[in-house]
Amino acid sequence: MAGANAKQQKAQQKALEKQKQKIVEDKTFGLKNKKSKSVQKYIKSVQQQVTGQPPKDSDKYIAQQNKEKEEKNRILQQKALIASLFKTTETVKQASMDSQKLYEPKQARMDQKIDIYLDQRIQRSKEDDNMSNWDISTLEGVVQQKNTNACTTDIICKYFLQAVESKKYGWFWVCPNGGDDCKYRHCLPPGFVLSSDVPQEVEDDEETLEEKIERQRRELPAGGEMVTLETFTRWREEREKGRLDALKEKVSKDSTTQLTGKDLFTFNPNLFMDDEGAADDFDYDEDIDLEELIKENEYNLTKGNVLPSDVSDSLSKLSI
Repeated sequence: MAGANAKQQKAQQKALEKQKQKIVEDKTFGLKNKKSKSVQKYIKSVQQQVTGQPPKDSDKYIAQQNKEKEEKNRILQQKALIASLFKTTETVKQASMDSQKLYEPKQARMDQKIDIYLDQRIQRSKEDDNMSNWDISTLEGVVQQKNTNACTTDIICKYFLQAVESKKYGWFWVCPNGGDDCKYRHCLPPGFVLSSDVPQEVEDDEETLEEKIERQRRELPAGGEMVTLETFTRWREEREKGRLDALKEKVSKDSTTQLTGKDLFTFNPNLFMDDEGAADDFDYDEDIDLEELIKENEYNLTKGNVLPSDVSDSLSKLSI
């Protein structure tokens, strides 16, 4: 029922606001876009009359705003006070629960890191030196244990070293050589450094370029020729000559084979002339039969043969 009343009041409030807004729009119709101060002042006065709110520059409006701020600050202070009291209560509860926990010396010792430079058997014997609560049987047992566990040598137990190196030594470690009856020491001497803690030297196995060249040179078979500029030039010329000979043989076997521009230029560079300025470099020679020269040139290009030196020299002066 209360929910229905709240919805009804909310609907009535909405309808009232719409009615007020319509009254303001009717009274200020056509005046909102006017920039005159008197018109704007009239619009504000109409809005304040309809809505019942005082003007923002009036003392009543300022007093109302200050009152709202004070009320808001008062509510925030109350919330902060309640939160601080609740937090204090939780802290007291936690402290009470922590105080109920019993302190266990054995568990505290287990939580600590074991000292590998101290024999724990000696440490335990020192802790058992309190004789205030001992009986006869306990005293006899402690005396017998001390006589049994007396270390008569400074040699370190190999099982102890293995356990320390493999990170297995701890409070619950038991020596395979008789446990606490082991006659060797279960501690490291001062200044002793484990092999696992020694920094390993990183060997520089990277081979330099000079070493790589020298190694590959030694791997070459005996009787070779040292590479110089002269031998390299001669080798390159011989290789190019062999390639051209193989190409000539291929062309001679198959007359339909056509040479590429690169092969033709390799045969005789004088066969080609740039178009730009070619006419300037052209010299007429009356002793040369042009028709015969052109026919021979076409025949050689078709067959892929190298032109004779005298013909190629003459042809270099012509523009094809």
